[in-house]
Amino acid sequence: MSRTPNPQFPTKPFGLLLVEGGDELRLCEAVAGPTTWAGLVAWKAQGREDLPSLARLATMAPSFSHARSVGVLFDMEDDTSKAQSLAQQVLQILGAAPGTPTVHGALAGQPRKLGVFIAPDGQQIGSIEKLCMQAVRSPQLAQCVNTFVACSGAPQPTQALRDKGWLSAYLSMLPSPLRFYQALTEPQGIDPAHPVFDPLRAFLQSL
Repeated sequence: MSRTPNPQFPTKPFGLLLVEGGDELRLCEAVAGPTTWAGLVAWKAQGREDLPSLARLATMAPSFSHARSVGVLFDMEDDTSKAQSLAQQVLQILGAAPGTPTVHGALAGQPRKLGVFIAPDGQQIGSIEKLCMQAVRSPQLAQCVNTFVACSGAPQPTQALRDKGWLSAYLSMLPSPLRFYQALTEPQGIDPAHPVFDPLRAFLQSL
């Protein structure tokens, strides 16, 4: 599969954000706000397992030396040990010394700051959709979705898939069903200014 082109790096200082996919990219843009986002360059991978390759590609770019910081965002999924190992692998590719502790949501290091945000919060299993579930704009509909999910018996095999399934059900039950990218701007969708996104917002602002 050919890689979707990512934007070129500028020849002036910038913050670099590497994310696992398109939904994460759109959410980060909405949560960051236009002022913060204007100072960042965001690259998206083709899934979580593609992040090491994307990081290597970034370090090979001629203007990577202008990156003042690099942040990496991906889902915890259902294996915390595997997620931590992936975080360490990607950060080492980007220049972190072997054995450097990985602190969720924090940037550190020289000559450029490096950090990782493992959704939802660096500890719980699941995905970034778990944060979105708490930021939906219709509490009444959210209760209906909870009832529906309880009735269905949560057939998805992992917590990450259950998070995604819940959000998909919510968006499909709106009077005008929404796709994820639409939900971030529609009145009944997801509120990117919700406090549940404050840790992610702080991470993006620190890049």
